[in-house]
Amino acid sequence: MAASVLTTTLFLTDRGWWLLAVLSYGVGDYLTTVVAVQRYAVVEANPVVRRLLSATPSPLGFAVLKLTTLAVCFAGYLVIAETLLGIWVPIVITVIGVIITTLNLRAIATSRTA
Repeated sequence: MAASVLTTTLFLTDRGWWLLAVLSYGVGDYLTTVVAVQRYAVVEANPVVRRLLSATPSPLGFAVLKLTTLAVCFAGYLVIAETLLGIWVPIVITVIGVIITTLNLRAIATSRTA
């Protein structure tokens, strides 16, 4: 019984972190990147994104890349979800999302409009 309660609690905690990961990395980074490259004189700084899409990725292409990245990360999480490392997958994605969104907002604030 105690193991079941612990598993349920961890699952709810994981869901909360995944929600934050999707909001920060998925939505936050997506919106700020699209606004930055479409409306301001900002180019994509991530060399992987530049190589796969362009220095100014289209909203659709960037959305597909974001969704694919989150899906791959979630699939990896499912493999290790029952271990102590499992919870760290959405936590790390959340931290990355917050940092990238903050950097994007800073780039927008210091850039001129396109």
